[in-house]
Amino acid sequence: MTHDQHDLAGPYALDALTDTERRRFERHLSSCTACAEEAAGLRETTTRLALAAAHRPPAELRGRVMAEIARTRQSPPPLTRRLPSPRTGALPWLAAAACLVLALLGGGAAWRFQRSADHAQALNRQVSAVMTASDAHTSTTRSPAGATVTVVSSRSLGKAVVTASRLPHLPSARTYQMWWLGPTAPRSAGTLDLSSKTRPIVTAGLGEAQRFGVTVEPAGGSPQPTSAPIITLALS
Repeated sequence: MTHDQHDLAGPYALDALTDTERRRFERHLSSCTACAEEAAGLRETTTRLALAAAHRPPAELRGRVMAEIARTRQSPPPLTRRLPSPRTGALPWLAAAACLVLALLGGGAAWRFQRSADHAQALNRQVSAVMTASDAHTSTTRSPAGATVTVVSSRSLGKAVVTASRLPHLPSARTYQMWWLGPTAPRSAGTLDLSSKTRPIVTAGLGEAQRFGVTVEPAGGSPQPTSAPIITLALS
């Protein structure tokens, strides 16, 4: 799959490129000042976000990993069942059927991969725009229970990039909702999807908000908060 080199600053900063793509993009960086500055800014901000959400692994983790390695088979079992003879009439038919199934699965997988790649590129561009904005400001807070929320906001763009970690899972009838808080009534900034813990969320509508908050609301969200914020942080 081919990519516009100017769209690869985000994946490059996250080390998500293949070896070939990385070498090609690094050659591009030597002649493209805009991409070089964007990649450097993304790597710096990614490091800040990672440090904000980083946690020391428990001391017993290494022991558990080593114990699992000792119990896990390192090579597949030998093949004991004989394959059908090529002289049987069923083999060509089975081979053709297998090729058809693989072709159908491959086509579906390629379509899903393309959609996923397009979505990832669009998200990378939005995240990059906020993080490399001249007025980008990073705010991080940690709840008493250990949950961490980081917001990188840009008033010139009216947007923010939000990452969250260690928020407790809620029942299916409840959801976390983000809010812009300020001199006027709270405004929804969308809901937090915990199904992808590492994916940042880009939300718009920053406006004149002075604080960012998270509440627990009914599934689907609420027009106005129905409970006190469990997390709040000040914006620039």
